[in-house]
Amino acid sequence: MKIIVLLAGMTRGGIDLLQSLFDKHSQISQFPGKFYVDDFLKKTSSEKNPENISSIFLREYPEYFNSKLNIIEKHNKLGKNKDESYCIDKNIFIKKFKDLSRDKILTNKEIIINLHLAYSAASGENIDKKKLIILQIHHFFRIESISDLDFDIICTIRDPLASHSSYIKNLSIFRSDYINPWQYNYHMERNFTHLIKLCNLNKKVNVIKLERLHKKNYEVMNKICQIYELNFENTLQMSTFHGKLWWGDQVSKKDLNGINKNFTSNIDLNIFYKNDIEIIEYYLENFIRSYNYPFKGKQKKNLFFKKFFPLKADVIIITQSLKKLSFKNLLLSIYYFFKRTKYMNKKILDEFEYPKDI
Repeated sequence: MKIIVLLAGMTRGGIDLLQSLFDKHSQISQFPGKFYVDDFLKKTSSEKNPENISSIFLREYPEYFNSKLNIIEKHNKLGKNKDESYCIDKNIFIKKFKDLSRDKILTNKEIIINLHLAYSAASGENIDKKKLIILQIHHFFRIESISDLDFDIICTIRDPLASHSSYIKNLSIFRSDYINPWQYNYHMERNFTHLIKLCNLNKKVNVIKLERLHKKNYEVMNKICQIYELNFENTLQMSTFHGKLWWGDQVSKKDLNGINKNFTSNIDLNIFYKNDIEIIEYYLENFIRSYNYPFKGKQKKNLFFKKFFPLKADVIIITQSLKKLSFKNLLLSIYYFFKRTKYMNKKILDEFEYPKDI
């Protein structure tokens, strides 16, 4: 059974959309959302009893079995009229996991595969047809826990300025008056370094541009089918979870009706200082050219020292911290600011050979 790990190489890069397109494919087994595999494997590291392992899974991911609990991803508002949800039988799941795990040494790989197949069986799917496990772990740092396993990676990217714009603009879904310094740093680290780090794992990496996923959906999904010897099914063009239309998560602040052939990257220039665009494009020049993204600012030869200039988001974080007298956040924002300058290594970023996108 082949395992594919889904990761976002850019913030707001469409990883959940891609996962929703794999939903209900007869040859694919997946959970309906993020699976923090590192945390789960830690909690089950001393467990050998399949029933105990499945019980921990039920405790950690109740929203997989009652989607009314999944409010952030809006799995409580599925379907044409946004009034549908799904329920999966827990007893069938436990029984199937025990059956699949009987008389086997439960390695991490066996646990991951059996959990997926048991979930698919409890969802009413024919697991005899399954060829591929899709594992959406969301964060790059979680991959270390399974680095010894054999798997490929599918990574989504988008226009870096659109990624930055979307991240800052949509943060208010969590806290309207506050940008978390750690989260902001992780966003910057992801956009500058994660694709390079993924390619250095000695795993096969397939890159998908969010823009192409929308505009050239059939070509992209058909290519994936060719790579992994899957049948092309119409479900690959429909954004669903458990066969019910999905309208995007709460972070988007609006309903997204699946694939949009007229998709455009909306960039809010109010989120940037003029220098911000020049700095981001200067250090990501190789990435932008490799994936044929347009340049929005003037191309300058040497902006090395400008990476030490605060971006508008940095100023906002510092201002918020001072207003709230949060000296901890102030110190963290300064610490992460200087840490961020290490991501902007022009030599490494320029010399890296990015993989061709699907």
